[in-house]
Amino acid sequence: IGKYIAQDLAQRNARVILACRSAERGEKAEREIRHWTGNSNVHFRILDTSSLESVRKFTEQIRKEEKQLDILLNNAGASGVTVNAVHPGVVMSEIMRNYNVLLRIIFNLIGIFFFKFSEEGAVSPIYCAVSKEMDGVSGKYIDSDCSLTLPSPLAQDQALAKKLWEVSESFTGLTNDKSQVNAM
Repeated sequence: IGKYIAQDLAQRNARVILACRSAERGEKAEREIRHWTGNSNVHFRILDTSSLESVRKFTEQIRKEEKQLDILLNNAGASGVTVNAVHPGVVMSEIMRNYNVLLRIIFNLIGIFFFKFSEEGAVSPIYCAVSKEMDGVSGKYIDSDCSLTLPSPLAQDQALAKKLWEVSESFTGLTNDKSQVNAM
């Protein structure tokens, strides 16, 4: 999905930074998107979101290289002004690429009939990033058909959200202290 989102933004002449954990796949995507769109302002940077060290290194690199960040799409929100949760739908992506062959075959057979293709899954995140209708909209849940809707009751559970926040702070070593966030 991320590759199609990046391609769409590049077609709109945006400066696009692809953040990928695989140098080989990231460099290939960078070349392909530049070729398809004619936009030479597409760049690749290493980022492994499963590693806080990698996230911090990436963050520091972006802060040094970029004057501003208008849109941040985390394919795994938006600018520092608005943040929304977007559900792309059930998408036939490469998420199963590291599973055994039998599971991949079953997933792909089912997916042909019931899942969206990656290009279709990219529609709702692109809509949230560039549509005028979403200007100033923040803290919302956008479904795969680009409509504002309520998330599941579990996702609306404030006690559970607080616990998740606390566990996340513990795992990352960060607290709600803004000086720590700014230091990243």
